Amino acid sequence: MPRLEKPTLYDIRQLKGIADFQFGRGAGDVLFPKDIMIERSRGTKRIKIVYLNGDRLCSFRVRDGFLILSIVGGEKLYENKLGLRVKIIEDIESFIRKSKSVFAKHVLEADEKISPKEEVLIVNHQDEFIGIGIAKMPGKLMLQMNIGVAVDTRKGIGEKK
Repeated sequence: MPRLEKPTLYDIRQLKGIADFQFGRGAGDVLFPKDIMIERSRGTKRIKIVYLNGDRLCSFRVRDGFLILSIVGGEKLYENKLGLRVKIIEDIESFIRKSKSVFAKHVLEADEKISPKEEVLIVNHQDEFIGIGIAKMPGKLMLQMNIGVAVDTRKGIGEKK
């Protein structure tokens, strides 16, 4: 069982600053309300994982200090029209929901601001949130290429009910 604690004011400012930089202005306020809890690394005492109502919201990527979204975090950004998006064709939606990769030839739209290694929200052809992943190529290139992985899907939201 992880040891959870309330974040300090400094922790909250740090989290909100990173989220605003990474996902756009306002993302920090959306992702980190007052009732979040954090888990710290035992060795370094740095924030490792952020929880909201017992669900993992995001965690830190150690190599660059950026946030790695969970499905819950992705849904919060999606609901508030924040974050970088990749829209896919209808035919592959079921594969993405099962956490399979998005290939460039399956991309309908992609934010031009997307750079490789950025966290992205994956939406279906009807603009419904279906997963989160890491961009493997720039947004402009996703639309121009017919080969290659555009997004390495970290987690799909499962089969449509």
